[in-house]
This record gives sequence, C-alpha cells and structure tokens, in this order.
Amino acid sequence: MSTKFRSFEELLEEYLENPEFAMSFLNQALADEDIEAFKLSLKDIIRVHGKVSHLAKEAHLSRGTLYKLMQGKGQIEIGTVLKLIHALGYDLTVTRRAQTI
Repeated sequence: MSTKFRSFEELLEEYLENPEFAMSFLNQALADEDIEAFKLSLKDIIRVHGKVSHLAKEAHLSRGTLYKLMQGKGQIEIGTVLKLIHALGYDLTVTRRAQTI
C-alpha cells in the first residue's frame, strides 16, 4: 500500500480556502515587512478564491491588471492592493506600534 503525499501547493490551497488563515497569511507578510512575500501571498489567495474575471469586476480593475499581478509583471500600486483586498472581503488597517523603552 502506497501513501499519497500532497504537494505544498495543494496543502496551501486547502489552508487558504479558510478566510481566517488567508488573513493571517497576508498579515504575516506585512509583519515581516516583505513586500514581495505580500504580493505572492495575495497572488496565492486570488488563485484560490475564484475566477480572475469575477474578482476584477468586484475590484473595479481590468482583467489585464490582475493577470499581470498573477504573472508577477510590473509594480502593483497601493490603490490596486486595496481594491483587491476589499474585493476579497478584507480590510487593510494601520495601527500604532508599541513604544519600546
């Protein structure tokens, strides 16, 4: 009897279907101050959560803009990020850091 192992991508997709996990995934990339990781995380969440054309319509963006993001081409603007995050059902907020003495 052989055991079937799932790929990392399969496991990640399963976890990202959970909105709370997806939110934590994005927040961790922000906490790490890694913009490239954040863009990759957002790309993974978009891939898991539906069709690009539907998301583009919800975010009031062109499909071409989303396809460029998915392919890692070009720079993504903050306005585009906010539209995508809102279309996915999340908010991006700013909080004050705790002062260390």
